[in-house]
Amino acid sequence: MTDYLGMWYRARARHGIDDTIHFAVIEPATGRRHEFPVRHRDHDGIGGLFHLLRGWRVPLPPMPVSRQAAPPPFWHWLRALPGRREATPPAPPWRAFPASDEPATVASACLSRAHTFALRQRARDQSLSLNAVLLTALHQAVTDTLLRAPVAGRWLYPVNMRGAVRGERDDQNLSSGFYVTARPEDGPVDLDRRVRDGLRAQRHWRFWHGARVGRWVGQGGVNWLCDRFLAGSPKLGSFTCLGEWRLDLAAAGFPPDALLTLCGPGSPNHPVSNGAMIVNDRLTLSLKLDPSLGAGADTTRACLAAWRDRLERSA
Repeated sequence: MTDYLGMWYRARARHGIDDTIHFAVIEPATGRRHEFPVRHRDHDGIGGLFHLLRGWRVPLPPMPVSRQAAPPPFWHWLRALPGRREATPPAPPWRAFPASDEPATVASACLSRAHTFALRQRARDQSLSLNAVLLTALHQAVTDTLLRAPVAGRWLYPVNMRGAVRGERDDQNLSSGFYVTARPEDGPVDLDRRVRDGLRAQRHWRFWHGARVGRWVGQGGVNWLCDRFLAGSPKLGSFTCLGEWRLDLAAAGFPPDALLTLCGPGSPNHPVSNGAMIVNDRLTLSLKLDPSLGAGADTTRACLAAWRDRLERSA
């Protein structure tokens, strides 16, 4: 099966939009960072992870799959949802950031095992997904550090499609998603309910089938459509979380306490790129701001610190 989702990243590249997924092995004891870039046109987050693990020749964990074993009937995802459509929030009111001599780069941090365990336990005790806790804290951190005022904003929420769909390679783009609106007054319960509503409504299937339009219109048609979408309503960003992993990074020559982190590529209309994953019982976080915001490395680190601090305080 052709990687039709990869066509969209090739289309964006015509505008100079980088499609790098920024994987990195970090050493908590020394702060050293080992970069392993992966192109999104070839892999999604899970695919990129397995691409790296196979290259390192380390023991592979199980490949995560969707709870759905096959695509639903088309009327399940095509049907209208009366009364459930939300008005699109206005463009985010980004702050005017001071000129910085140091350009924005990927910033990463990790939580202790104790804080990570407490976060997972909190989510279980409240019957919440950990993703809802992570996204709530991220939205609040962005509000505190990047916006002029608290407003509602939209995040692209990812959905792994493996098992429900198959490709020629298990590490190609086999993910979808849908938009979730986060409001200033929202807590994890609100976002958890909104995500569950989106999954029940099969919104990720509408996105999946729409994104594969390249099989009919080719790369030229995807280029034309991509140009229109890039000029559409701005979002806050794409939320990225790869879940929980047990990885033997020492088998690849890294220190025994080494951790792995990732950060999505972002774009001018999804400028807050980020990534979260739990590796060997520790949560890692990464953040990158698109150059279109005009924010430098100090602002990136401040936003990441606010995200981490909110999670630690809530643990």
